[in-house]
Amino acid sequence: MVPYDTYRIYQIERAKSLAEVRRADAQAARVVSAISSLFLGITRPVRNVRRPAPGRRTRPATPSLTSRPRWLSHQ
Repeated sequence: MVPYDTYRIYQIERAKSLAEVRRADAQAARVVSAISSLFLGITRPVRNVRRPAPGRRTRPATPSLTSRPRWLSHQ
């Protein structure tokens, strides 16, 4: 057992004041919010391709087989 483990166990088992509980809840909410916004930012491009807004025209997810790549069109 690491010396700091006994203090961590004490902190877990002791009764918390109302202010400490509220502070812990607020901190947990900030962490969840940060993770949620990170997840939404990562998945936004995929969601836009899969579920376009109603009435919004979208590009196909993959380029057409008949279109030439941009790097070939300059020759």
